Amino acid sequence: MTKTVKILAEELNVTPQYIQKIIKSLPETNKPTLEKHKYIIDKKAEKLIIKEVTGPKKQQTNQHKTNQKDELVSSLKDQISYLKQQIDMKDNQINELQKQNFQSQKLIDQEQQLHLSDQKRIEKLEQPVEEKEENATVQNSATDNQQEKQPKKGFLKRLFSSN
Repeated sequence: MTKTVKILAEELNVTPQYIQKIIKSLPETNKPTLEKHKYIIDKKAEKLIIKEVTGPKKQQTNQHKTNQKDELVSSLKDQISYLKQQIDMKDNQINELQKQNFQSQKLIDQEQQLHLSDQKRIEKLEQPVEEKEENATVQNSATDNQQEKQPKKGFLKRLFSSN
């Protein structure tokens, strides 16, 4: 029974162009006959074409492609695993930095509170000193006024006076 390129391609689940390529590579003695611009494939040519399509070369090519895909998948899985580890490590670093930042903020707040309380204490301590200075100034001016009211006595008079 003879077949056309299209029918054989459908049976073998390949493209008609691939069958045409195989036919061109066959020796002249085994090539199918060409009638009205169509190849009529006899049993002998069909066996050779089937052998070429399903032969070890095709299987090796498929196996090679499968191996390449497996290697690629394995490599990508390794990369994903590595990147996940990196992300976990970075997350830990971020958490540590956030903790340090929180501690620093606490210390800054405490420092500000201490500074504020120190300023208040200094102000309290300075107030009585200022009041004392004002009182002393007032007393000094009062004694100065009293001394101005009293007539000035000479040295001998002050020495021998009975006050």
